Amino acid sequence: MTSHRPVEVVFLTDDLGGGTGNHLLSMLRHWDKETWRVRIVSKKPAIDRVLPDVPVELMSAPRRLNRFPIAQVKAFAGLFAAFNGQPPDLLHAYFFWPILYGRLLKLFGKARVLIENREDQGFSWGPHEYAWLRATRSAPDRVVCVSEAVREVVLQRERLDERRVVVIKNGVDPIEGGSPDDASARRELGIPEDHLVVGMVANYNRPVKGVSYLLDAIPTIVSEVPSARFLFLGGGAKERPALREKARTLGIERCVNFMGNRKDIHRYYEMMDISVLTSLSEGLSITLLESMSHGLPVVATNVGGNPEVVLDGRTGYLVPPKNAHSLADRIVQLLRDPDLRLRMGEEGRRRVERDFQLRDVANRYLDLYRSMLHR
Repeated sequence: MTSHRPVEVVFLTDDLGGGTGNHLLSMLRHWDKETWRVRIVSKKPAIDRVLPDVPVELMSAPRRLNRFPIAQVKAFAGLFAAFNGQPPDLLHAYFFWPILYGRLLKLFGKARVLIENREDQGFSWGPHEYAWLRATRSAPDRVVCVSEAVREVVLQRERLDERRVVVIKNGVDPIEGGSPDDASARRELGIPEDHLVVGMVANYNRPVKGVSYLLDAIPTIVSEVPSARFLFLGGGAKERPALREKARTLGIERCVNFMGNRKDIHRYYEMMDISVLTSLSEGLSITLLESMSHGLPVVATNVGGNPEVVLDGRTGYLVPPKNAHSLADRIVQLLRDPDLRLRMGEEGRRRVERDFQLRDVANRYLDLYRSMLHR
């Protein structure tokens, strides 16, 4: 770092959608653009709620032979050519292939400092991926894990020097302005004011989110609380017909809404009474943080970083994964007790405001960058 020019930081990623992409793009808005010159190189464009205010370059996909391993070799060759001039001061990589490309670029002298992120517990990585990561584990200067649970997996499976592995937990911005009008959203969906809304925000095209377990719990819930209604928000257009068919088979289609992706997601949080997350594996969920920032009690599976966010019995409940019975029991308990919902929701809101502010998270990343660049 010098006083006369900004520091050039390049983010290398597969995707700018979902929780990871939205978190990155939101965090960058807290950085001083005069000090930090940022650009993003991504395989996919930003299509989700948060739009980038920094340059985004898309990796060029080969028109022919776009399959493994030819596509990956061509992608790296394109990156190598693009980085062949002045290397960036710092390269920051997300997801497996960008991480591997970043390591090769570092080893070839095309990046001075390499930072990597681990957003989950590696549920989609197999023996081959971990073999590559172990073989090149000397390349990254630091690996950032979003929870202590993720750090444990990284140390165990990747065999990294623990001095290179740090934890920086995710965060969210405070809710700005007044609360959105949930009455209009209820009218839009045909949900009466006296009905109770249970919501899930997740990319339900990913089996790891365990959406089917909430569907399995709904018949029990509505038998106990007939006024309960359920919202599913997030990516998964291709999976929606199968989910609707399962809801029809279970006889619950009248009380279930599959909403897809919504840019105005906070409008729907405001109409919820409870937020649910049924993940089978998790890093540190943005959904839980957003839900709690809206004053919602949460029911989440006891996996990954969820216990680092949810204080069981205080800001919500933790339940075993793949257990529709336990899930239904806790949701019913909350639906029947408005004072408990309010008390848990308020404690959750205070917890996020105290421990998970996105501005603080952004500063922790900058502190890490400074320490690496000054090293």
